[in-house]
Amino acid sequence: MLTRRDQLKLMTGALTLASPMIAAWTSASEADSSGVEAAFNEMVGALKSGNLDGFYGAMHPAFTMIDEDSPFRMSKAEFQDHIGFHVSGIWESFEWKPLTFESREFGSSGTITGFATFRGKPRDAGFRIRHLMFAQTWARTSAGWELVLWHQSPVDGHIFGVSPT
Repeated sequence: MLTRRDQLKLMTGALTLASPMIAAWTSASEADSSGVEAAFNEMVGALKSGNLDGFYGAMHPAFTMIDEDSPFRMSKAEFQDHIGFHVSGIWESFEWKPLTFESREFGSSGTITGFATFRGKPRDAGFRIRHLMFAQTWARTSAGWELVLWHQSPVDGHIFGVSPT
């Protein structure tokens, strides 16, 4: 019988190996350049390029973050402080990379749900990597699509085999 740790390793490995195929399936359809998926991709691109103004600009003023490494909800300003800690020189590098995701729109709201990887290199320490599940809620406002809620949690925080059989 596999231990919980072995189950998590297998699932994480399978997800990592399957990500290119899943991404190819999900990108097969034409994305709406004015839709929530385009806004998400623009925000991810801003973060990847280090454009923090563009990254934060995607967030509504009343944005809320529920992050995997904080036990508290964070406002937009608190989340900016949190990211500021990571880019203040304590970390040599970090990256948040969506592996696969699905976008859905419901009138003036939209969701992005999927799997992502956070990896980073603190100074004077080894690389850190976290595989995450995430969900985002976006609202179409007079300013365009704005991110209002982002929740992410580590894949290994989800319990397998919780109910006895």
